Amino acid sequence: MLIKNLRYGFRMMRSTPVFTAAVILTMALAIAANTTIFSVLNAVLLRPLPFHEPERLVQVAEKNDKLKLPNFGASVLNFLSWREETRTFEELAAIGFSTFTLTGAGEPEQFTGNRISPALTHVVGITPILGRAFTAEEEKPTGAPVAMIGEGAWRRRFGADPAIVGRTITLNGVPTTVVGIAPASLNLFSGSDIYTPLTINPGTEVRLNHVIIVVGRLKPGISLDQAQAEMDTIAAHVGQQYPEVRDWGIHLITLFDTFVSPQLKTGLIVLMCSVLFVLLIACANIANLLLARAVARQKEIAVRTAMGAARAQVFRQLLTESLALSIMGGAIGIFVSLLAMAAINRLLPPNLLPVPRVPVDQSVLLFAMGLTVAAGVFFGIAPALHASKVNLNDALKETARGTESGGRARLRNGLAASELALATMLLIGAGLLIQTLLNLQRVQLGFESRGIITFQLAPPAAKYPLDGKAPLFYRALIDSLQSSPGVRNAAVCSGIPFGNGNYTQTPIKPLGASVLAPGTVVPIDWRIVSPGYFKAMRVPLLAGRDFTDADDNKSFSVTIVSEATAKKLWGDADAVGRSFYRVADPKKAFTVIGVAGDIRNTALNQESPTVYYPMAWHVWPLMDVVVRTEGAPETLLPTIRQRVHELDGELALANIRTMDEWIANSAAQPRLNAMLLATFALLALLIAALGIYGILSYSVNQRTRDIGVRMALGAQRSRVLRLIVVEGMKLAMLGIGIGLLASIAIGRVLSSLLYGVSVHEPRIFVAVSLLLTAIAAAACAIPAHRASRIEPIAALRHE
Repeated sequence: MLIKNLRYGFRMMRSTPVFTAAVILTMALAIAANTTIFSVLNAVLLRPLPFHEPERLVQVAEKNDKLKLPNFGASVLNFLSWREETRTFEELAAIGFSTFTLTGAGEPEQFTGNRISPALTHVVGITPILGRAFTAEEEKPTGAPVAMIGEGAWRRRFGADPAIVGRTITLNGVPTTVVGIAPASLNLFSGSDIYTPLTINPGTEVRLNHVIIVVGRLKPGISLDQAQAEMDTIAAHVGQQYPEVRDWGIHLITLFDTFVSPQLKTGLIVLMCSVLFVLLIACANIANLLLARAVARQKEIAVRTAMGAARAQVFRQLLTESLALSIMGGAIGIFVSLLAMAAINRLLPPNLLPVPRVPVDQSVLLFAMGLTVAAGVFFGIAPALHASKVNLNDALKETARGTESGGRARLRNGLAASELALATMLLIGAGLLIQTLLNLQRVQLGFESRGIITFQLAPPAAKYPLDGKAPLFYRALIDSLQSSPGVRNAAVCSGIPFGNGNYTQTPIKPLGASVLAPGTVVPIDWRIVSPGYFKAMRVPLLAGRDFTDADDNKSFSVTIVSEATAKKLWGDADAVGRSFYRVADPKKAFTVIGVAGDIRNTALNQESPTVYYPMAWHVWPLMDVVVRTEGAPETLLPTIRQRVHELDGELALANIRTMDEWIANSAAQPRLNAMLLATFALLALLIAALGIYGILSYSVNQRTRDIGVRMALGAQRSRVLRLIVVEGMKLAMLGIGIGLLASIAIGRVLSSLLYGVSVHEPRIFVAVSLLLTAIAAAACAIPAHRASRIEPIAALRHE
């Protein structure tokens, strides 16, 4: 019976190719959009992390309620205390960040790396692809230099050569033995390519120096709340032993929440809801097409019924046809989504998602097939129920045209109104996100990004000690770059705005008079910069002076603060000459010698009060070099590379980008959200407009005789035109009104994704209403014009 129904259904499809193509194309677009977005949502939110029993893995972070720091890195000494006292964790492991320059094996190359506790592989439950993991002995400062190579770097740099295990390579100038190949899953923690043991020397560590991430595995049967209660007790005990950390507590975070930010989670859920809206609109539109087609098939269905076909048989036949149409559209949609995912994996900016690539796995295919079948049933069941119920007397009359019952008309009108309601919600959401993107693009950065190229250097500490030769090397590099043709300015800093360098924050306390309450400390971002950094970045100095080479005397500790920092500490008073100290080092005071303009450091939607320290005070192992050029920044890259290699041929330039590229990358997620939602909204609008047009065209076709009679009795063409337009606009205004009310109700869902715009922005609501009204009017005008051109005699003869 199923085969017979399918054969008959395919014959009917061939007899109406335009209708068949319209249904299949509509379904293909809807299924492709849903499958694509679900693939991303599945990879980020639904798939378990690639670790053993990931639900038992948590990040053990530090927090400071007084400083409003709910999630901060951990200090090495606190980690050692936790590891000794905890009973709810099977094991704790630490992850530090590092940079490695590989030399002696072809061109020098700089790699992002981690220094990890040997216990980390046991904690997360992974084993090396080849070789072994680190041992406890290798964690000691006296341990032999060893490393694991990440799977990605192993395949790319070493051609997946298994013989690399056991071989000695040179990392940061130190001969290092490769003991294993780490699986790609370990790369999720920080995108690293090389791992070395985290060696700990307690005598050189500072308890307030938050430089590591701690990950732990809960014991079986231990809940997160139980572990949190124990860690609160441990934090209090450590605070009693070491008063400097008494205000620091412990915050346990599931590993999933560590990888997936609330903004990313909300964005993906919003996009998934939007494509489901598109599918619902498509289903409503197809249901309307099927209802219209059912009227034309009334005589055919009546004949089958008269010949003995039961209503259930007719219902199965019609539902089988709907499912066949849906499955064909779904198959095309799945194929399109595969192409879309290949493009997404190729074009997505790095680090936008917490997974290296988005796979189309079995669960995605099952979702797509299930959604296809569900959509076929959804849009096919109501038309099949209505069509299988026929009046044999009327349907078998030779002169009778297909007629539509009041219930069927109400269903069609309701579906059309719901399409517009959903399209209204999508358009308002898209409008809010587009306005957010425009606001971010108009943000005053506080510096001039055009004409700047940046790169990172990590001179080996063994060759360039951080407190000796490293600052001298950078000074020589700046002098060499600034003497190069085409270079206006050059400078060095520990973290450029919007880059992936050393973003640091530390509590500071003002000395002397302050607008803060006595004893108050505040967390402030800080950067290390060379003299000339503000000139290179075009950041205005509002008061005081810039750093100079004369500031090398470390006994005279000077600093420059941003305007927001100065206002936070001293209000409108002159900040130059005032002092503060870092809570981590209360014996060392810093004197403010200048006030710089505020800039956006880490995100376009927020300013960060910042403190700048001179390069002579401290240098990080990884530093950013900023070069302002006279022409196109990319054209100076060969010269820049030559200048670096003239100083040291074994150094590698990494993360070479223009400042405009860094800024564009920082807006990648809001841009993607806005573009995708706008695309889905326009698709929904197109389908909804076609739905209104289809309903009115069908209505005009069904009422040809009625319109002819009216005109034969003297009705004016303008009156007929107005009659049809008013009929369509009633539906449109009902749908738009429902959509506006629903948008007001659910606007809070989008609030975390917006910047500079209210979730109930009146201009966007009005603009969307006017746009939809205009499009609905256009969709009504064409059938109405056709109705007004009907000739009375032709209409009566047609009937």
